[in-house]
Amino acid sequence: MDFDHEDTRRQLIALRGKLGANTPAGPRCSNLVEQLEAMRNAPSKEQRGHLAKSISRQMAELTDLAAKADKPQ
Repeated sequence: MDFDHEDTRRQLIALRGKLGANTPAGPRCSNLVEQLEAMRNAPSKEQRGHLAKSISRQMAELTDLAAKADKPQ
């Protein structure tokens, strides 16, 4: 996975701040920040691949939650 971990981490923290830490999206942002750190430090390519798949799935779910939060009620 070729991306800037630090930039992604900052964006997730900003999103958590925007949507609220106590919303359904807040804890997911925090979990993704932790998983990104784990992926960066994973000792094997296999572990990094497994984490990348999990992160991708959670990012899709987070995107859906963020889109729902942006819709006017």
